[in-house]
Amino acid sequence: MIKLHPHARERMTARGATEDEVVATVERGETFLAKFGRTGFRRNFHFDGIWREMQYATKQIEAIAVKENNDWIVVTVITKYF
Repeated sequence: MIKLHPHARERMTARGATEDEVVATVERGETFLAKFGRTGFRRNFHFDGIWREMQYATKQIEAIAVKENNDWIVVTVITKYF
């Protein structure tokens, strides 16, 4: 199961990510080592939209998570547009 920490929910809202995108990133994204022994997940999404008055084709979601029992707890979300 994938759970979202309240901080991650705040970052999602501020950075333009949806819960569905974050879950898909953890389930099917590439993994990488993150700071403090955490695991990062990264996935690109077709965007073709405007973010902060700029046009972008792609939205990249990075979800930083920790494993707790059999669950992933997403602690923060980073979104990049290009």
